[in-house]
Amino acid sequence: MSNEVLTTTTKDYEARYQNGYGLIYPESHIIRVHRHILQWELKQEPDAMFDFGCGSGQHAWYFAQQGYTPHGCDVSETAIQQAKSILPNHADNFFVNQAGDLSIWDRYEPNTFNLWMSNQVLYYLSDADIRAMVERVYSKVKPGGAFVVSMKSYHSWYAQYITASEGDFKKIEIKTARVQSTSYINFKRKDELAPLFAPFKPLHIGQYGEHIREDEGATTHWLFVGIKEA
Repeated sequence: MSNEVLTTTTKDYEARYQNGYGLIYPESHIIRVHRHILQWELKQEPDAMFDFGCGSGQHAWYFAQQGYTPHGCDVSETAIQQAKSILPNHADNFFVNQAGDLSIWDRYEPNTFNLWMSNQVLYYLSDADIRAMVERVYSKVKPGGAFVVSMKSYHSWYAQYITASEGDFKKIEIKTARVQSTSYINFKRKDELAPLFAPFKPLHIGQYGEHIREDEGATTHWLFVGIKEA
């Protein structure tokens, strides 16, 4: 089932990026994580960072403006081309990669990154695939480094369109005036996050989202911020 989800998601997002999908500006919750947690709380000095599922590169671009050396990957070739275009000095650090392919971590030495992040991506992976990735990623994060990921919450309006359960995934069939889509999402409860992302130590588990249209509901995500203990 996980491979089916990844194949479907890859095709879907490539089509979206070819039709103009993607961020123009970095999202506010990412900026707040940087300013409120990485800068203020952790006093983190800019170093190498990795954005898993970087899309068109806006979050990597933001961190590059703060002095970080950005790296990233995405399933969409179009998205990676866009990321390279806005980060030409770091173009060699961005590449196309299937989400379940763990061989990408062989590119990097242990203790390379002081920030590893994945925004609104990991819920397209099964629990087993997430744990396997976290195990590999943990060695690539420096002691004291941050691990920042978001996961879809059952409080999201998507949850009201669950039609079936298939392994770790819920089948979502949305038919509204604005959205007509079928997708598979690995929703999580708050108490499931720390075990899923171990051995990173939880620092904060917050949430973010907005409620723009009353006929759709809130776009609620969990925001897990962990650290690799020194």
